[in-house]
Amino acid sequence: MAKRSTFEIWLAVAVATACSGYSATAEELSGWSTETAVSEEVGQVLSPFGRAKSTLSYESRLTLRDAVSRTLAYNPSIQAAYHEIQARDGEVFQASRRPNPELLLELENFGGSKDKRAFDVAEETASLTQLIELGGKRYARLQAAQLETSLATWDYEGVRVQVTTLAAQSFVDVLTAQERVKVLGEFVSIAEKTRKSVDARLKVGKASPIELDRALVAAARAKALQGAEKARLDAAKRKLSTLWGAHAPDFGVAAGRLGNGTSVPSVEALKTYLNNNPTLARWTDEVSRRAAQVDLEHAKSIPDLRVGAGVRQFNENDSTAIVASVAIPLPIFDRNDGNIAAAESRLTKAETDALAVRDDLLRALIDAVGELEVAATQLNGLKRDVLPVAQTAFDRTKLGYDEGKFDLLNVLDVQRSVFEVRLDLLNARADYEKARVKVEALIGRDIKEF
Repeated sequence: MAKRSTFEIWLAVAVATACSGYSATAEELSGWSTETAVSEEVGQVLSPFGRAKSTLSYESRLTLRDAVSRTLAYNPSIQAAYHEIQARDGEVFQASRRPNPELLLELENFGGSKDKRAFDVAEETASLTQLIELGGKRYARLQAAQLETSLATWDYEGVRVQVTTLAAQSFVDVLTAQERVKVLGEFVSIAEKTRKSVDARLKVGKASPIELDRALVAAARAKALQGAEKARLDAAKRKLSTLWGAHAPDFGVAAGRLGNGTSVPSVEALKTYLNNNPTLARWTDEVSRRAAQVDLEHAKSIPDLRVGAGVRQFNENDSTAIVASVAIPLPIFDRNDGNIAAAESRLTKAETDALAVRDDLLRALIDAVGELEVAATQLNGLKRDVLPVAQTAFDRTKLGYDEGKFDLLNVLDVQRSVFEVRLDLLNARADYEKARVKVEALIGRDIKEF
């Protein structure tokens, strides 16, 4: 059970850096949120099960810590895993119990013929019989049950990490949708300003009606995109709220901002820490449990002893006598060989399964690091090479349009490109943060350590 001491670090990973400190140029994020980064302290999210529910209203600002805390306290999957631990504790208690003694009452030599017809010569016996388990069955049974409880605890921790990771990623989705709504709001505002500018130019004969139609289409398209993004935001908030059992969003806005990190550690540097993953760590106890089951089946091959003692009353002469018995099965036909062979095969299977689980986790880590690298590459390219050029092109095109050097079609095309790049940049940041949460959830470490 000492391995489980790593769980505090392990659980924190799922929420510690879902969104880290973000900074950007004014040109890049003009008008965006100035919320604090979501790399807040996560010690408080490690609250014990059953914590009192927070009283967030729909107008409230939800932090990552709030979201994770409520998920840990009220997610049904976590509660189910917790109750399984309690059930296994009950099985451990039951496994420690000795067999109950048996009270035997016998009445013999009555209801027959001649002098045995009545109860005058009947014999009455009262005795206690006790099964004595041999071969260490009780100890082996108790050891196996205790390891079952250990496995249930590992499973509980695994569920907590899985659900907490989902909460962090869902929180990122809400933040991303909020920021996209803001960016598209700017798009709507600029499109409206462009429409008004074209309308004014049309009135003085400097623009054609076709240019006004194009400006109207661009403004309508911007509004439609913003409306769709608001619907996506509402869906993301509903998804996040369901993690703690809410049937509708019970918070107003997610407080935080997306991170700006781009570091990508190598798989070789990370894979050693897969041993901290509860999905893999539980197999150490699983192999031990299977070994204990082998010991238990070997113990079952040793016959148990049944002893009894009592008093017999002879009604014929009103006398009494002590009776005693000893019974032990003769292991002639059944030596429990089949169950022993099955338990040994399952032990070998568990050892192989542990290797398979490690391979599965390694593949998941490779995929997660790959997603991280793709997002980081895209993020760097958009931020360093694409957005500055697009912004410069828009500024020059807008100036040229005001001076009569370019037509409106050029302005609208470059304007759309700028906002598409900004939206792509947001998506890349979100992809990076979600991949980062996934990597850290697999290894139980902050990737900044590498």
